[in-house]
Amino acid sequence: MKYEIPEEFKPFMASVKRQCKAYGIELVLSPSKTVVLTDDFSQDCSGYFCDRDKALVVACGKPFNEWFEILIHEFCHMEQWKNDDRWTKWGTACEKTWDWVSGSIMLNKTQLANIMDDMVELEKDCELRAVEKIKKWNLPINMTRYIKKANVYLYSYHMLPILKRFPTGIYTDKVLIDMAPKGFKKTYRDVPKNMAKHMLENYAKK
Repeated sequence: MKYEIPEEFKPFMASVKRQCKAYGIELVLSPSKTVVLTDDFSQDCSGYFCDRDKALVVACGKPFNEWFEILIHEFCHMEQWKNDDRWTKWGTACEKTWDWVSGSIMLNKTQLANIMDDMVELEKDCELRAVEKIKKWNLPINMTRYIKKANVYLYSYHMLPILKRFPTGIYTDKVLIDMAPKGFKKTYRDVPKNMAKHMLENYAKK
């Protein structure tokens, strides 16, 4: 399916397509609002990169700016896979996170905290790369708002042990975005009380 891409975004989009082709990655732009996180999980999400399936998948059934930001983020995961030695460690953390969420494995508080630290390291690095891409390609994306959304996402990982599920949709929660800091933090273990309260009330597993 073809999508109308504004002129300012076309050069970056062309680069994404070229690199996906060069590295044997299938770029899937789905017309749905969410996609299922690979065949192994039933978790709905807005997009993902899977090195095993060699696929970069984005749910495009939403406003352009929303899905294009997801595309940038997932492309940066592909970039991590290509050139960051930490990818294997991060992949192990991802597997353990989803195994824990699904109930396949049990983890104590210390194990969970360490795994969440690895997940936040992965995702923060990805978000920093995304910010670089937005600047490098001069993409008309509100940088302050993007970083605030990224911070919501990063804090949500350290809420997982309490929420007991991955909070789909949290990335675009306007209340949380307004609460989030404008700059990246050194650590995300200490979730601001107002953000933690909102996540608990709206995203905890019932």
